[in-house]
Amino acid sequence: MKQFWFFDLDGTLADTDRDIREAWRATLADLGIDCPNFDRDFVAGPPIEAMAEKLFPGRYTEELGLRLRAGFGGHYDHDGFPNTFEYPGVIDAVRRLKSLGCRVFIATNKRFAGATLMARKFGWDRLFDFIYAGDMYKDDPSVGKLRKPALLAKILAERGISAADAVMVGDTVSDFEAARANGLESVGVTWGYGTSAELAQADRLVSSPDDLF
Repeated sequence: MKQFWFFDLDGTLADTDRDIREAWRATLADLGIDCPNFDRDFVAGPPIEAMAEKLFPGRYTEELGLRLRAGFGGHYDHDGFPNTFEYPGVIDAVRRLKSLGCRVFIATNKRFAGATLMARKFGWDRLFDFIYAGDMYKDDPSVGKLRKPALLAKILAERGISAADAVMVGDTVSDFEAARANGLESVGVTWGYGTSAELAQADRLVSSPDDLF
């Protein structure tokens, strides 16, 4: 049994897709931006900037990313996540890991503000040892915003965690690439947003939270 468990949030702990989509739609409307390929290309989970690059190929700029991030936060952080729900059995599995003496963390591409608000709503803040998000160091000029491989590397270094004693649980390629870049075992969950091609990059797959053990 690994001692340190890192869990992705969107598509792993909870189905957040509808609330994220609605916040994106509202932001695009506020900014007067047309995105005819939104329904086809949008996926919940990647960082806002990475998703914007996919939605607006050849049109994306850093300024656009900043405007989208600011607008998204204004909508998403204040709607109360009415259409978000935990995947059945996942939090029970996290509690079981804690009971076995494991340390459990959230490591997400989600904005830190949204992740912590959601954690408070569902009571995850009393369960997980800490929540890490790629933008939580954005105001530190020596660090800045981190993609998940760099975020995991920073967590491991700061906490003195051996990669051999840690596992990353997620549903999309960013989770598995981050784990591979840092020498962690990766576990892909089939109930999330990942495609079969993405899940094939995980070290092992689980179709039920009970299969984590």
